[in-house]
Amino acid sequence: MRRLMDLFARTLDHQGTFLETLGLTYSQAKLLWRLDVGDTPSLKELAKRCGVDPSNLSGVVDQLAERRLVLSRPAAHDKRVRVIRLTAEGVRLRRRLVAYMSQNPAIHGLSPKRQEQLLEILREVA
Repeated sequence: MRRLMDLFARTLDHQGTFLETLGLTYSQAKLLWRLDVGDTPSLKELAKRCGVDPSNLSGVVDQLAERRLVLSRPAAHDKRVRVIRLTAEGVRLRRRLVAYMSQNPAIHGLSPKRQEQLLEILREVA
C-alpha cells in the first residue's frame, strides 16, 4: 500500500507543477478535464461529472469564464439553466492539460508491456 501511496504522491507533484505553470487550480483543471470539446452540459451535469455540488462549481466556472476559457450562458430550453462550453482558447489549454497529464514520469519508466498491465489493473479497480 505504501508504494501505491508513493506513486499517488509523485503523480500529484507532477500534476501540481504543471497546473502552476498553466495558472490553474485543481478544481479548474478538473472542470476542463471533464468538459469535452464541443460538449455543452448544464452546470448541474458538469458538477455531477466533477463530483461536486453545482453551487461549488459555479465559482470555478466564473473564474474560467473571466479567463475566456469557457462560455457560460442560459440554455435555450430553460433560461434558468446554465450551459457551459469550452472556448477556442479553452480547447487549446485543455489539449495541453490532457497531453501533459498523460506524461507521468513514474509510469513512463515502465516498459510498454508493464504499462498495459498497469492499465488493465486500473480498469478493474476504477
